[in-house]
Amino acid sequence: MARHVGLVDVAARAGVSVSTASYVLSDNRRSERFTPETQERVRTAARDLGYVRNRNARSLRLGKTRTVALFHDAPLDRFVERFQLRASHRLAEHDYQLVSVALVEKDISPISKLIRAGACDAAIIAISDPSIAKVIKTQPEALVPTLLVGGEPGGQGYDHVVIDEREGITHAMTTLAEAGRKSVAFAGQLPTREECERDPRWQMYRDFQTSHGRTPQLLLTSSPFIGDVFGAAVKALQTTRPRPDAVFCASDRTAIGIMLAARSLKIDVPDDIAVIGTGNSAESMNMAPSLSSLGLDISDIDDIMRHFWHRIDGTADASQIPVPWKLFSRESSSK
Repeated sequence: MARHVGLVDVAARAGVSVSTASYVLSDNRRSERFTPETQERVRTAARDLGYVRNRNARSLRLGKTRTVALFHDAPLDRFVERFQLRASHRLAEHDYQLVSVALVEKDISPISKLIRAGACDAAIIAISDPSIAKVIKTQPEALVPTLLVGGEPGGQGYDHVVIDEREGITHAMTTLAEAGRKSVAFAGQLPTREECERDPRWQMYRDFQTSHGRTPQLLLTSSPFIGDVFGAAVKALQTTRPRPDAVFCASDRTAIGIMLAARSLKIDVPDDIAVIGTGNSAESMNMAPSLSSLGLDISDIDDIMRHFWHRIDGTADASQIPVPWKLFSRESSSK
């Protein structure tokens, strides 16, 4: 049986002390005192020997899990998925891991249970605005560094990403109007009309339409699963008369389902109908035609996580982080 490679072996191969090897491989701030050549020598030795750090032992030694829990609604929203992937990369740079926890049927109880159990050192909560309000009500003060993505600011000790969706939706609707689109409908990401009409995105769309003398139109309601959207969209596009010449969608999944339905019905996107989604997901850029979408770009997420890391390591205070929702114009909304 092969002998386990330990830190002492790496240090001997690199010609440094065990403490130096430990600092370098842990990305500890003290590693900056060593020359780049020394750091590279240690990392090369670790790779050559196949050294794997024992995360559990280090966590026990530090009294930390080195884990951040991401709580999200089920199914995983495409915007949250993109945020999750980028946040994972940023946390990995500090040897932290991001663990995803799905909240079924908007049950927020796992949030306080896992945090109180000490299962994570920090938390990111990216759920619906009403659910965020419940979290703040049941837990007025954050027990660990906690980042709320969306919702209204409140509570003590919470970092809060305040997303200005209204500005983004106004920009999207204005862009469609300036492109000559006369009839812009809304496609919801919830199963019933009642649920869709409680969605803040519908309300912002509706406010824009009525303030510009246009009639709001709910084209379809559906769960955010692409297959469900496709079926609802085929029916809506076949029966709605007059058919709208543009659709603003509450999610990228909804927009993709509509684009696939339009393709199956030989309705051209964007010539016959323009489509704008929400979330700026990876799929939005890979569709053909590419999907215009509202959301954040990578630099926005990096800025958010840069601040939140300083909260985790105790070098920053909790604060509000205002982020504007941006329109990423692509082929699906431009002739």
